Amino acid sequence: MNLTLLREILSLYGLKETELTIKPLGSGLIHQTYLVTAESKYVLQKINHAIFKNPEAIARNIDRAGTYLSKNYPEYIFLTPLRTQKGESILLLNGVYWRLTPFAENTYSPDLLEKTEQAYEAAKAFGTLMNNLNGIPLVGFSETIKDFHNLSFRYEQFEEAIQNGSLERKKLSKELIQFYKEQNRLVNIFNKLKSENLIPLRVQHHDTKINNVLFDQKSHKAVAVCDLDTLMPGYFLSDLGDMIRTYTSAENEESTKWEAIRIRPEYLNALLAGYLSEMDQSLTATEKEYLLYAGEFMIYMQGLRFLSDFLMGDTYYPIKHPLNNFNRAKNQMLLLQDLQRIKPDFEKTF
Repeated sequence: MNLTLLREILSLYGLKETELTIKPLGSGLIHQTYLVTAESKYVLQKINHAIFKNPEAIARNIDRAGTYLSKNYPEYIFLTPLRTQKGESILLLNGVYWRLTPFAENTYSPDLLEKTEQAYEAAKAFGTLMNNLNGIPLVGFSETIKDFHNLSFRYEQFEEAIQNGSLERKKLSKELIQFYKEQNRLVNIFNKLKSENLIPLRVQHHDTKINNVLFDQKSHKAVAVCDLDTLMPGYFLSDLGDMIRTYTSAENEESTKWEAIRIRPEYLNALLAGYLSEMDQSLTATEKEYLLYAGEFMIYMQGLRFLSDFLMGDTYYPIKHPLNNFNRAKNQMLLLQDLQRIKPDFEKTF
């Protein structure tokens, strides 16, 4: 940690106190993140330019959403970056991008979802953001990661991995490959929804895991969402689907406890209730027909990505052992199978 450099960056925001304290913050793997304490507390982040090729697009998207929210929902807590003394919402210094945001006092961000109340609160928080942004003009918004949740593109990557991947790994993955091929009807559904404009584009968060929600330390109610790097146009499938994928599973995507990988219906009920408490009036009738497809969409896409990466020699996701991505793909296969098992009966009661 280069304290001299960090203090130089903070001085460009007008923070020159000699009593500044700076220390690493959080367990995130994407950006380098620091907690800055002066008269107030701040979060300083070094943007990972290798993943986010266009940091200016991130800044523009957040600025645009922040301006809209401050005008239309002034009491809503939206953690927009602070501006430098020159008025910049993102700072470029020596080829590196930085940003500074307020620190939300008296909040915590859990890494594990431990009870249904958390699922309800988190889903409600993301639903509130999406509902508040419902109707915002999409002009001026842009993708911060190209084709991030484009299922057609991810399936093309999968087909390329089958064509060009390791022969040994393809042999080992024969059953997984067959399963993911047989599920390509999910791609066809996505293509139909998209090509026929059956569901609208919306500004979505695109990364709705539980540790992107800030909870009040006393009430344990969700007060805000964070990590807005992927705030960009997309479909409701992304945010709701990612919550279904990550909130309902009894095991996380690293687990190899195959018998325990399943959908927990009580968590699915809780998150849908929380999400719809905010989004019920904003969703179209067609979107409501595809609530559980959203879960299939995201689980399937993530499984495709894990398996494609395994076949191509683990070039994208960090791994802890040679079969890590293979196991992740199997994990997602089992989760998708369980969602599809309970889906017909669940939809009858929903």
